[in-house]
Amino acid sequence: MELRKKAYIYLVIALISWGSFYVAGKYVLEIIPSFTLLFLRYAIGIFVLLIFYRKYEKSKIEKKDYKYILLIGFAGYFLAIAFQLLGTHYCNASMASLINSMNPAMIILLAIPILHEKITIRKTFAVGITLIGTVVIIGNLGYGNTSLGVFFSFVSMIAWSLSSVIVRFSCQKYDSITVTIYGMIVGLIFSLPASIIELIHSPVIISDIKPTVIVWIFYIGIVCTAGGMLSWNKALELIDAATCSLFYPLQPLTSAFLGVLILGEVLSLNFIIGSILIVAGILYVVISEKIQ
Repeated sequence: MELRKKAYIYLVIALISWGSFYVAGKYVLEIIPSFTLLFLRYAIGIFVLLIFYRKYEKSKIEKKDYKYILLIGFAGYFLAIAFQLLGTHYCNASMASLINSMNPAMIILLAIPILHEKITIRKTFAVGITLIGTVVIIGNLGYGNTSLGVFFSFVSMIAWSLSSVIVRFSCQKYDSITVTIYGMIVGLIFSLPASIIELIHSPVIISDIKPTVIVWIFYIGIVCTAGGMLSWNKALELIDAATCSLFYPLQPLTSAFLGVLILGEVLSLNFIIGSILIVAGILYVVISEKIQ
């Protein structure tokens, strides 16, 4: 039970930090193109994690497992995050996060054949509640969204779900910080050429990079990337992917709150009702596991 409590803390940290990204990204993406921001966040994140990595016992990745690290890095840390950035750029902060909150269903579906996890009635019921909450919220797309933005966000969600399942598989053999760093290095490598091409066509105007933008970039790299991804992978190391996935809707709740507070976005009644359902689904799983 103690492991579950630690995992729950890691999950809350990860999902709140990711939820705050949607707001931070809105400021930065006005100045820095998507793939360039992706490269910067990994460069900063890897640097931060390597400082802490020195305190851990190093676990070397075996050659036969390179394919899993490559899949985590490409699908999760490049494709999913790149499309997440693009989705955030073409959607409002709340909507981009809400689409990604559909990860629980996708992660659970993938965990059955890949991880051979058993899905209980309790978890199925909880997923149903959170999905209903998500559908209620997404039913009112609101302003500031495009079909392209919604498409990017859905591709991001599917790629990240696959990556999360593979992370759970890999963390049964290697420690989470090793998997995180190696995966982020792969993401960094893939994002570099994309960033160069992007800058050639859309060069950054240096004079537009204000101190506030720099602060947000470091926030994204340190908190949303290094802290968020390591916390998520640590949770996957401790408990099953299906349970971790149920906490995912905390993202939209965080982004919605910050979107209203900082970006001046307006929440609908749909969002309030959906949020209540999402929280209810998460609490149902946590409380039911506690009394078992």
